[in-house]
Amino acid sequence: MPAELIYALDGIPLSLDLLVSRVSQDETLTAALIDSAELRANSTLCAMNKAVTGMLVSERLGLTPDAFVTLPIPCDSARTACKELARFIKAPVFNFDIPIRRNAKSVAYVETQLGGLVRFLETVFGKRLEDGALAHRLRLYNHSEALLARCVRLRAAAPCPASSHTALLNELMNAFGPTEEMVRLLGDELALCETRIAAGFSPCPGGEKHRVLLMHNFRRESLALTAWLEQAYGAATVLDGFCFGRREAFDKPADRHASFTVMARRLATGAAAHGSGVSGEALIAAAEALIPEFRPDVFVLLGSRGCRHIWGAAKLISDALTERFGFPMLLADIDNTDSRYRSLPEIKRLLAEYMDSVVNRN
Repeated sequence: MPAELIYALDGIPLSLDLLVSRVSQDETLTAALIDSAELRANSTLCAMNKAVTGMLVSERLGLTPDAFVTLPIPCDSARTACKELARFIKAPVFNFDIPIRRNAKSVAYVETQLGGLVRFLETVFGKRLEDGALAHRLRLYNHSEALLARCVRLRAAAPCPASSHTALLNELMNAFGPTEEMVRLLGDELALCETRIAAGFSPCPGGEKHRVLLMHNFRRESLALTAWLEQAYGAATVLDGFCFGRREAFDKPADRHASFTVMARRLATGAAAHGSGVSGEALIAAAEALIPEFRPDVFVLLGSRGCRHIWGAAKLISDALTERFGFPMLLADIDNTDSRYRSLPEIKRLLAEYMDSVVNRN
């Protein structure tokens, strides 16, 4: 989502995906939202999109938005959800059309849509987009992105100063990247990691014994899982997410046209962070590029049942990493929103069996 444009017009972007991932910690509420959506929405939606729909049909959002912008990733559920949600939001709607193919033609196509979005938002907010305000937000995003990249790299230290929660931070970047608050948050994390590295600190009570590569489409309980792995097995999560490359920064923030081109490239490729619209070969390459530096010996893929695009590549990823690095990968079928499918204790049990019977035996 081009949040920089919204902030530059003095708007506030409310990311429904981020809101639902936060709400998903309340299992009872999440179940109620999903169940209410199933009465009125398309039954093929994944649990996350059902929860978003349920929030709207049950009128629990708590506010009436001034506008609704949809940005479907190359995923059947997401594309269906964007059409469904527009039925329940009483606000002007702008729909992006993001091609599945990523090439110069698709980027140019998305860039033309950005011009339409600006005109749409200017009409909704009743003000013009000023180049100075936009450049300010782009520079803030660049600052946040640079800090996040440094925080990620520090996880390569031995011992790792703190388990990686990059999947969460990437989700926060979608909504808060171009803000002073995100700059402060990442600045604090960077300072914490640097202090811990200087002191030789490990979050594992008995010292670091293992290093984890965790591939997952963000599940809020993953924060609890990484803490549990530290406590129970001395295993620090050094990498988490799917594709681990840096997001593109704005090299010419004062140039609107150049900045829109960067935005278009980000929108056309942003779904790769969720494993959507990206090949198994690309996911393998993303992991292999960093494994020598971060040196994981525990490989876990938590694939959400609603993200069918990942399961098509899961076995390919597992076989490739096992063949090259000699460590079998755990493939766990979960749901990143609905804990009724597989609860946190059940996921811990799967991880414990893998750690005890595979990792520690080796």
